[in-house]
Amino acid sequence: MPPGDIAWLRKTIVERALTRGDYQLSGGVRSDYYIDKFRLFSDPVILRRIARLFTPVIAHLRPDIIGGTELGGVIIATAVSQLTGLPMLAVRKQPKGYGAFPDEYVEGAYAPGQHVLLLEDVITNASELIAAKARLEALGLQVTPYAVVSRGLAPINALISFSLPRGDAKTEN
Repeated sequence: MPPGDIAWLRKTIVERALTRGDYQLSGGVRSDYYIDKFRLFSDPVILRRIARLFTPVIAHLRPDIIGGTELGGVIIATAVSQLTGLPMLAVRKQPKGYGAFPDEYVEGAYAPGQHVLLLEDVITNASELIAAKARLEALGLQVTPYAVVSRGLAPINALISFSLPRGDAKTEN
């Protein structure tokens, strides 16, 4: 990704989505900062630009489907799908429990052997992304996981790695 895109994404996170305090993150880790991705994704201009950042990833990986993890990953996957014309699917954290397929975790059309670019918003230890990847692989899909932002604790590809030293408002990396 061009350095200008990385700088834009970092600046946008700091200006629009970063808060300082004492937070429990979804993976059980405590942090003194939080990235509120919905402050980014709720702005259609920012969401569209983030979706465009995946263009070189898609050109390189050539997936058949864009997948997204519940909830933030689905928002990104939908935007990327709209931009690229590739179909998308959603991976739930839990089966929905009702309807025609109450026990299924995956929503959308797919066929075994297809390649899915599985998107997540912000990852710390990537436990949800890894679980979603396993669910798709169990259905016979080939999966490449990818995040918009990695907090640097998981070996998963991401558009950027973002971390803050304790008590400092400047970004690293």
